[in-house]
Amino acid sequence: MTGSGLYTGTVFHKRYRPKVHAFTYRVFNLFLDLDTVAETARGLNLFSVNRFNIVSFYEKDHGDRDSSDALPLKQRMLDMLSREGHDTAAVRKVYLLTYPRILGYVFNPLSVFYCCGADGKPLFVIYEVSNTFGERHNYIHVLREGASMTDSHFAEKVFHVSPFFEMDGQYRFNLTEPDEKLSVAINYSKTGTRLLTATFCGERCSLTDRNLATLCAQMPLMTLKVFAGILFEAARLWVKRITVFPHRQKHDYQSSETTPPLSRKSTLLHQEDAA
Repeated sequence: MTGSGLYTGTVFHKRYRPKVHAFTYRVFNLFLDLDTVAETARGLNLFSVNRFNIVSFYEKDHGDRDSSDALPLKQRMLDMLSREGHDTAAVRKVYLLTYPRILGYVFNPLSVFYCCGADGKPLFVIYEVSNTFGERHNYIHVLREGASMTDSHFAEKVFHVSPFFEMDGQYRFNLTEPDEKLSVAINYSKTGTRLLTATFCGERCSLTDRNLATLCAQMPLMTLKVFAGILFEAARLWVKRITVFPHRQKHDYQSSETTPPLSRKSTLLHQEDAA
């Protein structure tokens, strides 16, 4: 896991119940070394950090909206882990997989932080989930000694994302270590019945002006497509008369932890999903 770059690929969503509904679209993600991204940006014309450009990255788009933006994003995320009781002394690098701002606009349903040790291996993975109400929630995964990056891990759903799903249920996260290819997958289930799958699969390319120009030409309205796509697919679900669960209460910035794959709960989920 070295240096900043780009991942281009496809997002896939499939809803299984009560009616099947699926869609795909092409996107590109930034993959940023939070220690060096500002230096990287100084060598580019089309990409900036914390200021407007055709493609940009703003640290304030992540983490606690009420925290001090004076602190670098890396430090804010490590402070969050410390507040949750985790020892971050061994963390040397933090990488972020996220959508960029394009012409100043962005909506990030999911961003992934990889907190790595001196050997480059992740010690923590933070899934930062955002909704259309401007709220965020972190699901923290601790990679304990001997754990593989590709192990499934689980979390109780505690955050309102879609009006077409209730607040309870479980997430199963799967991801690969960022390399020439990368994948992130989330399966949402309730009482062992799978309700939704969402995936991103991408291939790495260099963070250069040429690649940014090509991708922006190919996907000029990516941010609009992500946000408008959510609204369009929601309208299609409404037409299908899928039950709506309203957003009733403001969600303060919070974090919760995933469950190790060998726990009783995750074993049960594996059995139920297989059934």
